[in-house]
Amino acid sequence: MSWMDSNSLFGNTSGLAGMLGDYSAIRSGSYGKLMKSYYGEQSSSISRGSSSSRSKNVLDEIIEERRNPKESKEVSAANSKLSTSVSTFKNALGTLQSENTYKDTENGLDARSKVENALKSYVSAYNDAVTTAKKSTNMNMTSNVAGAMGATKESVEALGELGITMNHDGTLAFDVKKFKTIELSTVKDAFDGNAALSYGSKIASRLNRIADSATSSGKIDSSSTTVATVSNSKSLMESIESLKGNDLYTTKNNAGDAVFNRDGVKAELGKFIEFYNKTIEAAKKSGVSGVNSNLTTLLQKTAQYTKSLAEVGVTVTSEGKLSLNKSVFDNAADDKIKTNLTSYTSSIETNARLVNYYSTTQNNSTSGYSATGSYTNTSDIVSQLYGQI
Repeated sequence: MSWMDSNSLFGNTSGLAGMLGDYSAIRSGSYGKLMKSYYGEQSSSISRGSSSSRSKNVLDEIIEERRNPKESKEVSAANSKLSTSVSTFKNALGTLQSENTYKDTENGLDARSKVENALKSYVSAYNDAVTTAKKSTNMNMTSNVAGAMGATKESVEALGELGITMNHDGTLAFDVKKFKTIELSTVKDAFDGNAALSYGSKIASRLNRIADSATSSGKIDSSSTTVATVSNSKSLMESIESLKGNDLYTTKNNAGDAVFNRDGVKAELGKFIEFYNKTIEAAKKSGVSGVNSNLTTLLQKTAQYTKSLAEVGVTVTSEGKLSLNKSVFDNAADDKIKTNLTSYTSSIETNARLVNYYSTTQNNSTSGYSATGSYTNTSDIVSQLYGQI
């Protein structure tokens, strides 16, 4: 195989350095888990005397995905439809926040009928946005739809008084009979856009976070977002490399004796948290599905390490971002700091590198590697984020 063949095999990477990067990921990251899984299955088949083999070599899947990143027709359709669904959702919310909705009109339509119709439209628009978002890879929109679902879940008792209940899949149902027994002021108060803590204000806040630059295709067209993701994810990878290695954790005191480098680790951890949070913020606004799918997995992995990170002073927020409690860090045991940080950073390394890869190349792909190292072709971002709320 020529150099050109091997370079194109793994996508638009930079020559030998790109190939070595892929080799490193295959050796130590999620790719490594995939290989172990594959060869483990092959060995089991041989030991059982079976002549059967996997219908498709998982390594072929990796190579094919890197060479021709793919987006299913269903995902493409969802990405195209989502901006329209969210717009309809916002309009339905706006109707319930309008004073005119709660007034009788001259054409004979009374206020109760108007509010009832508005609630029906809201529930329908909400459900359409949720259902569409579950099939989409647009992180900016889907993460905020998941946030709206979280706000709805928090207000489930208040909504129940209006006749609105939440189904197990996060969609809503409307009981008209229940609605007919309540005062319209109850609905108006629940959706009041001027009350900061009302349900309506919480939903509006989430929907207003969705970037205005979202195009009709459901993707974000922002060069600044791309540059920010590439730059911060590159710095994040450098910090991960430092935290997961051994050199950082040891230094020498004035007597020349080897001691734990607590100040050095704390400084590097601070940089890591800064670049991690900036990468998350920028990547969430990306319309590149390869970025979105790997960002989702990175957030999942971070959530799995919440307890061990807390032991060394690192807190995981509800949005998946990180913060450092220096007091807890200063009192944590040396071996605990090293073990917990090296384990966590090693776990997220592959997905951090793939976020950088997809943001750099702008390749779209719904393929990804799950928190357990399995290879998938779809990613229900909404359900995954909503499940963490």
